[in-house]
Amino acid sequence: MTTSLLAPTGSWVWLLVICAAIDVPSPAFADDGSYRVLHPVGGERHPAVLLVPGCSGFTANNGINVYDERAAELQAAGNTVVYVDYISKRMQSNCAHIGRSEVSADILDAAKWAAAQSDVDASRIFAIGWSYGGGGVLAALNAAPPEPRIAKAVVYYPVCRGAGPWSATTSGLMLLGAEDDIAPPALCNVAIKGVPPDRLRTITYPNARHGFDMRGLAQAKVPGAPAYDPDAATASWAAMMDFLK
Repeated sequence: MTTSLLAPTGSWVWLLVICAAIDVPSPAFADDGSYRVLHPVGGERHPAVLLVPGCSGFTANNGINVYDERAAELQAAGNTVVYVDYISKRMQSNCAHIGRSEVSADILDAAKWAAAQSDVDASRIFAIGWSYGGGGVLAALNAAPPEPRIAKAVVYYPVCRGAGPWSATTSGLMLLGAEDDIAPPALCNVAIKGVPPDRLRTITYPNARHGFDMRGLAQAKVPGAPAYDPDAATASWAAMMDFLK
């Protein structure tokens, strides 16, 4: 486990304000009426990756939808990709009125659904969550039933307020920005210290802020605002793809 955590100040209100400001409508569900799903080529069983977005949902920033870009990369790498759209499901535009327990329940429902699909290897169900969605993934790991098991979980700059260690045997990768003052990484310490180091790797990017992998965001570092960091974005995605192998 590699950690380098700072304790910047921040406000939960800022997360909601910023998410509302960058909200752009996007598709919610697709082919089977329940989830938007991308299927890889090939008839064998594939891993399933559950994508869980941040507070503004699967939206674009300045015309760039990083979620769709990442989903396409995961699909090309041989994964079935499932969009867990907890926001559109509730006819909301952001996470302001959605509890983390609701996000957790949606993730576990999606894992159960994915495990039942004929082209999915139920032993390789993975989850990737960003920001509020990352907090939802952590909550899901705490509430996870024995089966279907989320084998691996990745959380980008998660909202860790109230999060604790999980007892499930899930392997985790936590990707943090040291200058994040929206979802302060120090709040993740309880979870980090409570999970055995062989089951959780933590990487903190020294100059990165909240949203550091969202290339539609500006790179200017402004207190209380997210910012794109190309170096952290590239390094974190490489670490994530290696982790899911």
